Amino acid sequence: MTTLGSSTRFDGRVDNYLKYRPRYPQSIIPFLKKEIGLAEEWLVADIGSGTGFLAERFVEFGCDVTGVEPNAAMRQAGDDHLCSRRNFRSVDGTAESTGLAGASYDLVTAGQAFHWFEPVRARMEFKRILRPPGWIVLVWNSRPADSSLVTHEYESILEELHQDYTQVAEKNARPETMDSFLDRGASLAHARFPNPHSYTWEQLRGRALSSSYAPLPSDQRHGWFVSALRALFERRQEDGELAFMYETNLYWGELL
Repeated sequence: MTTLGSSTRFDGRVDNYLKYRPRYPQSIIPFLKKEIGLAEEWLVADIGSGTGFLAERFVEFGCDVTGVEPNAAMRQAGDDHLCSRRNFRSVDGTAESTGLAGASYDLVTAGQAFHWFEPVRARMEFKRILRPPGWIVLVWNSRPADSSLVTHEYESILEELHQDYTQVAEKNARPETMDSFLDRGASLAHARFPNPHSYTWEQLRGRALSSSYAPLPSDQRHGWFVSALRALFERRQEDGELAFMYETNLYWGELL
């Protein structure tokens, strides 16, 4: 992961990430069973595994999963989250240099992380560690800005921060890094899954501050950001909760 600061951007955010980030729907597993033949005996390399949210789905299914994560705090959070599972382990590595054995994995996954990878070097590394047929699965939880007034106004707050939101938001990086990732420039297949969430004020605040582009308390913009979020919550909440219309976008294809 060679984007400047990509392995340290989540320092100071791990607790909020673990508590408040949306999980991935369980329905992606039966979908992958049908589409790519996912089986319990598959070995999975989850790249940028973070707190283990995506790895958890494959671990629950029965796959042996190796998480690759360069941020020590995130990696430890993932270990703690999945500590009761014998079919999960994590290693210190990056998408471009995983440290994993060659031709050893049936599937490479990345959840909420692919836009941090350097695509040419990551592709070479994925081809090295995969064995035929060599599947890759990429997953994002996204907030379509046009899905509701809440998501539209939330996106407006993020854009008003005048930080690097438009550069690091996965919705902007995705086309550039994915369009020609497979062999011979083939496109990844795509499916969407509804993944709605509702947040109390504490949960909304924690969710927002888990993002790499959100100003932490030491940042002078932190107070404005939290106040803007609070105003949004008060305008749009119903019965003490704010509905967020997330969707999960899943991309898959053969890399070998």
